[in-house]
Amino acid sequence: MDIVSAHSFAIMAYKTAPFLEEAVQSICSQNSKSSVYITTSTPNERIEKIAAQNNIPLHVNTGKAGIVGDWEFALSCTATPYVTLVDQDDIYHPDYADTVIGLFKAHPDALIAFTNYVEIDNKSMQRDINKTMRIKHFLLFPFLFKNSLKSRFARRFILRIGNPICSPSVTYNLPALGGPHQFDENYAMSLDWDAWLRMTDKTGSFCFSRKPLLKHRLHDATQTSGGISGGQRYQEDLQIYSRLWPRFIARRLANAYAESYKTNL
Repeated sequence: MDIVSAHSFAIMAYKTAPFLEEAVQSICSQNSKSSVYITTSTPNERIEKIAAQNNIPLHVNTGKAGIVGDWEFALSCTATPYVTLVDQDDIYHPDYADTVIGLFKAHPDALIAFTNYVEIDNKSMQRDINKTMRIKHFLLFPFLFKNSLKSRFARRFILRIGNPICSPSVTYNLPALGGPHQFDENYAMSLDWDAWLRMTDKTGSFCFSRKPLLKHRLHDATQTSGGISGGQRYQEDLQIYSRLWPRFIARRLANAYAESYKTNL
């Protein structure tokens, strides 16, 4: 199976999408050609123009609203087993697709494959490594010894103190996962962390490349920044910590995690 029939980039566009052209260019500049399409629940002239200029199919979500609906719609539009959900603000290294497909080939049981990343600002300049990034790097230390974790214990271990997996860096193995319905509508900010935790109950492995193959953009307009400042992120994180720890420990961890995320604002 060649990569174009194995892997898709689903580029999720929203409203004015100021950085969409950069995201699309990074996808179209991959060293190996994957299938590419754009999805949106807010169709407009700008998104339609970028799709047409790059000869990329555009799918409009007229069904379930919200982030869960948008993410699952994007997954459902694929014709390939492996799908990457692309954030409209982010930039992918040309080796990204080759790397994640290589991980799936080496570990056919993998449920997800993801990569390291760096953070950039709204001018595409790399941000300094902050407290949040240091915590995430630490949580992934089991991958220092191998690029795949198979046991339920090991996969849950990396998720017990926080969420070190950057969701736009993740490629999903949909047949192994059982389809596109992977997210819980009770979460709007921590839906990815919740999904990774539930995936640990499935048979299969998590794969990771230590190469930073994604530039993840943080700026004031992102939903993550809004959720942090509004306190929604804290409440959702506390719910997840409470599934993993006694309540008094969960609250302390949630407080510490919230403090570290202030570096995103």
